[in-house]
Amino acid sequence: FGWPDKTTDLKVFYPGSLLETGYDILFFWVARMVFLGQKLMGQLPFPKVYLHTMVRDPHGRKMSKSLGNVIDPLDVVYGTTLQSLQQRLEESNLDPKDVKRARAGLKADYPNGIPECGTDALRFALCTYTAKEDINFNVTRVHNYSRFCNKVWNALKFSLSNLGPDYKPEASEGLLGSESAIDRWILSRLSAAVESSNRGFAEYDFPLVTSAIFNFWLYELCDIYLVSERDDMQR
Repeated sequence: FGWPDKTTDLKVFYPGSLLETGYDILFFWVARMVFLGQKLMGQLPFPKVYLHTMVRDPHGRKMSKSLGNVIDPLDVVYGTTLQSLQQRLEESNLDPKDVKRARAGLKADYPNGIPECGTDALRFALCTYTAKEDINFNVTRVHNYSRFCNKVWNALKFSLSNLGPDYKPEASEGLLGSESAIDRWILSRLSAAVESSNRGFAEYDFPLVTSAIFNFWLYELCDIYLVSERDDMQR
């Protein structure tokens, strides 16, 4: 950013507001960043540090190239076959005996490969995990959240199709006075979900946010409100 000159970029980007990192490098790297920032700039490089969880393999082992148990996030997003996962081991610098062991491990953990889960599902799943110190990665759980993302999309598509192509939202927020009892109920549940989400973001409690979003969309909006609206339309 131009240091030691006092450039515009340096003024904009230093100090930052938050560092997000893993606890395993807290003293190896983060502490050195603090020392260097104070030495060269005379102020802390960031006032807050958010320590995320460590992503481990399904058996709780740290993902490591030497173990051959590293999973590329892109394989979770786009999906891949068991053969493709094992082929990468053959192209690595692992000892042949370690390759044989790692191939067997991949076959046991992902006998059918990794299904396509999508970016949103992977991000959502990782945010739900942050209540724990470590994550034993479970691709089935991520895939289940991809179904939840599809549920959100289908709910939106159903709502827009029934509102019609000429629908325009009101210019200002507020009740219209013609809301039914179930309309007022879903608005109250939305308000509660927003309150929980805002509190979770403010406190870096991301599982609280994902839980509020998941429960509202799945169990209140889709399972109750939209089913009720659909039944009314069919009468």
